[in-house]
Amino acid sequence: MLLMHWQERSKILRIQAQVKPFYQHLAHITQQINAYQVDKIAQGWSPSSATVFPNTFADLQPTYLPSCSTTDNNAGKCRKPEQTPWGATMAMTKVNNPIPPSVTPRYRLKLQIPLPVANSDATRLEHQAVLETLSRFPGSEYNESGNVLYVWVERIDAGVQQDALVKRSGDDSTLTGDWDVGGNFAITNAKDFTVRNSDGSQRSLAAGTVATLVAKNNQRIDKHHCPTGLTPSIATSIKGIFNQTSTDKPIDSVSTSRSYAISSATYWTVKLDYWTKVDGEVTTMHDGEVTVQLTCQ
Repeated sequence: MLLMHWQERSKILRIQAQVKPFYQHLAHITQQINAYQVDKIAQGWSPSSATVFPNTFADLQPTYLPSCSTTDNNAGKCRKPEQTPWGATMAMTKVNNPIPPSVTPRYRLKLQIPLPVANSDATRLEHQAVLETLSRFPGSEYNESGNVLYVWVERIDAGVQQDALVKRSGDDSTLTGDWDVGGNFAITNAKDFTVRNSDGSQRSLAAGTVATLVAKNNQRIDKHHCPTGLTPSIATSIKGIFNQTSTDKPIDSVSTSRSYAISSATYWTVKLDYWTKVDGEVTTMHDGEVTVQLTCQ
């Protein structure tokens, strides 16, 4: 009896020695899945999203795991990353596990490793040896009914920290306090900024005043550039009316007056018209100044 037990144990140890390289291979796969996560997060994807995990082993090849064609595999030149030494094929599944009470998606990756079938004394020893070895793998879970070992790959630790940061993608990145950039730096090259109104609506700063200036009649104002989706606009108002043509003749009783702008392809022409009495005669004049506001609408 003792000799039989020793023989079985020796066989188990020999099988485990053969399984050890696969254990290391499995560790390499999880490391490369983490590398895949890092690259996806760097592209702006949320660390908790499904996108940061591969769909199949093919997504990891050849950037993260070496490729092995079916032809080379059949010829014995290489082994596909998902193959096991006992002839089974691993699979992967994305699983959404939100943390209650939150319903926000939080994905993990489950590697499914079919184990040798224990339907004889010989295969029972192989099954036992494989299970003893792989069950030590971090994040592993044995499903007896399916004879499958699950290996859970969590989102990377840095992903937990990045959830608290403002993400490049803007997803789930609401600030929890005022953002002070320190007074020595600027926020540049933005398409737009919006401000929350008292009723919850948003006001675009890009659509606000671009410039204010003073012009005279027939003065050209170049059309300015606006953010995508907005067009240049001009507004005028009379700043002052005075007789510049004959400074020694005062203006008396101005009646109708108006300021406006005539649009051309690349500029506006500012106009000022009013009717007044000069030396007792009603005349049309254009002397004075016009306040000009350039906006984007």
